[in-house]
Amino acid sequence: MKPVYKPSIFIAVPNVGIVSTEISIRLLQWVSSGKYTIKYYPPENVRPLDKARNLCHKVFLESKMDYLFFLDARVVPPPDALDKLIAANKDMVSVTAQTIQAFEGEPRLVPVAMRKAEGGFKPHFGDGLEQVDVTTCACTLIKRKVMEKVGKRAFKFTMTDEWGTEGYSEDFYFCERVKKAGFKIWNDYTQLASHFKDTDMKTVNDLMAIAYKEGKDNG
Repeated sequence: MKPVYKPSIFIAVPNVGIVSTEISIRLLQWVSSGKYTIKYYPPENVRPLDKARNLCHKVFLESKMDYLFFLDARVVPPPDALDKLIAANKDMVSVTAQTIQAFEGEPRLVPVAMRKAEGGFKPHFGDGLEQVDVTTCACTLIKRKVMEKVGKRAFKFTMTDEWGTEGYSEDFYFCERVKKAGFKIWNDYTQLASHFKDTDMKTVNDLMAIAYKEGKDNG
């Protein structure tokens, strides 16, 4: 009998020594399902993050596996995320991850999947599987052909502001490389990852001050 094909997935989780317990649970669920061939690669304390992602890229290409699946150490996808992302059959597709940003005059959770607009990238609140201009690599499945074509040093910090007003973060820079290589980028808005973040009152106060200023400017 001909063996059943199993998608091979290289799961890369760059981290600083702490990986969410829930990610370990997801890995056990995916491995025990028998649906995939999985290699787990968690490079620890490789800094800055663009260096860690480039290392994951290099080791992935050496592995000969079908997909590179980037997961941030505190981002936890739904249990059926791999099923849905593979079924989508896109060159690069992310699960929706959110962050807190001052948006339209108030602090709110926004998706880190965006489209180009006047003044830079703006969060796109989609519905279903939609094409975007940039997305985070916090929970993203990428086909091998993409990683082969984008070339070395595919991740690079250009500046610290990931929102496009002053520069690009390492994953937004990567998205530009992906598009330049002729591929499209997608985000699945039907899936929402849990994103565990630490914050403090100064962060909250800063966001409220920004929101107040934006509201006053738009008012």
